[in-house]
Amino acid sequence: MRREHIKSVVLTTLVIVSLVLSYSLWSYQPTYDVLQNQDYVQKVSIGAKRDFKDIVIPNLLVVHESNKNYETTKQGNISPIYRSLQKSEITNFENLTNKTSEVAYQSITKGKNKLEIIFPTVVPVETLGKVLNLDAKRLQNVLFDRIIINLSTKQDSSARIYFSNEAQSILYGATFDNSSIIASVEKIRDNYESFTESLRYKLDSGKIIYLPKKPIKLTTMEYLTTDIDVDKLKDAIFSDPSNVRKESTDSGDTFTDGTRLMSVSPLNRAISFVNPTTPENNNNQSPNLLVQRSVDFINAHGGWTDGYILSGVKPENNEVSFRLFVNNLPVYNNSTITTSWGVDDIETFKRPLYKFRIQVDKKDSEMELMSGSQIMDIISNNKSINKSLIKDISLGYETIFDEDKSTINQPYYNRAILLKPVWIINYDDTYKKIDQDMLSRTGVNIVGLE
Repeated sequence: MRREHIKSVVLTTLVIVSLVLSYSLWSYQPTYDVLQNQDYVQKVSIGAKRDFKDIVIPNLLVVHESNKNYETTKQGNISPIYRSLQKSEITNFENLTNKTSEVAYQSITKGKNKLEIIFPTVVPVETLGKVLNLDAKRLQNVLFDRIIINLSTKQDSSARIYFSNEAQSILYGATFDNSSIIASVEKIRDNYESFTESLRYKLDSGKIIYLPKKPIKLTTMEYLTTDIDVDKLKDAIFSDPSNVRKESTDSGDTFTDGTRLMSVSPLNRAISFVNPTTPENNNNQSPNLLVQRSVDFINAHGGWTDGYILSGVKPENNEVSFRLFVNNLPVYNNSTITTSWGVDDIETFKRPLYKFRIQVDKKDSEMELMSGSQIMDIISNNKSINKSLIKDISLGYETIFDEDKSTINQPYYNRAILLKPVWIINYDDTYKKIDQDMLSRTGVNIVGLE
């Protein structure tokens, strides 16, 4: 009897164990690595991540005093008032565009005791709201390129401030508490005569620009650079880097997963990425969304390697660009990070492959650049230029690369880049320089830059 009882207990135990094991097999879920999808971005960093306040930055400040204009591009002059403005709440936006005559518009934006804070490009109001304290919820897809305030030291709890789009003569008024910027305004009033006196010019496109009254001196600088790790870029950009093939030719390397393609140009020290798989967006995307997607994309791989700031917003092309600035002046010739977007993914991505390491400690060579009136004379006398296509004229730097071809394919070689001061013309969304050297030798003066 006892033996039968033991058999029953053992049999019951075996049945229970069998059931437990069966359940374990049925319910077992193995741990697999998460498959990479199209939106996956590798955890790769080639530089730094940045907030909007580090990317949406004005590059010019103009003071209007009586019949004179004074400008500065120095961040030491611009930053204090811009940072102070960020502390103020700006409310009660009102569209004044159709309520303001041309004369009134000029008086509001460029009249006596006015201060213009100017950005390199038009900026969506929603993007400005990530930098300034704006109560502008009712404003959508409105683009501004400058902020105007009164040069008044009177503290006012409801002072007026204006936002304008110069090319389209769009004007909005708002109110803000100016107590936070009084000290910065007073500093400007005390020091604006140390700024560059400028003359006002109206382009055929309707935009008003400011050019120095006298010739201006700038220095040529030299930097040692390193190349960004191409493999890191490949890992960051492709959705599944393990499926990417590399092909090498005399002109450079290409990387492809069968559809997407990244081309590397050692000569130009740049990469270009094309993604034909994303459906083309024939409708213009929201400017704010374009900027947000672009910043998020670059931040995802820590793509801010030098002083890049927002410099181009083109909803008609679904494109956003960020240009390298040095000493708060724009740099041209392979110095822009550009993104364009399809419906659900990035369509093209271009950027320089170099990043600055150190500035060469040597005697800088100073150059004297022509005055604004000389520049306008050159343009006026050049019959090959369609004046209506000129969108802007400004000072900047041209990159001049080391031409020693023996170093082109050497990664991380400390090749030098010269930054040479030049006058730049934004001509129908291309950029041309006024070459003073060629002007003195041959009379040819307008040269394509990028």
